[in-house]
Amino acid sequence: MKRTLLLILPLALVACGGGGTHDTEAPEAPPAERASPDPVAARIEGGVQVVEIEAGPAGYEPSAVAFEAGIPARLVFTRTVESACASQVQIPAFDVPATDLPLGEPVAVEFTPTESGDFTFVCGMDMQRGSLLVQS
Repeated sequence: MKRTLLLILPLALVACGGGGTHDTEAPEAPPAERASPDPVAARIEGGVQVVEIEAGPAGYEPSAVAFEAGIPARLVFTRTVESACASQVQIPAFDVPATDLPLGEPVAVEFTPTESGDFTFVCGMDMQRGSLLVQS
């Protein structure tokens, strides 16, 4: 069992862009030590809340987004990294299934946040995460 885990863990880290640092990079802080970013407020376009998000080498940028409940929302994802982990995104709380993100092409994901709360959007491997703060 231990041998299997030792073989799988490095593969998962490579797939999601993790695992190791380069001489020019500072080590990444553990998740508990990272500061929670302030959410980026959506702009309104034709009655729809819109935010553009890069799926890149550092994960999602911005990684936290603020929406108003009851107003249609559109997240426009553009994948800028070859990572297999970043090749899909999903928003389970709003029934948005895994959506393919072709490299370099903007992809709009639309839903209507119906309730207040803090929700997540995740990569296809459920390893990279972003936050949706929905307010009434």
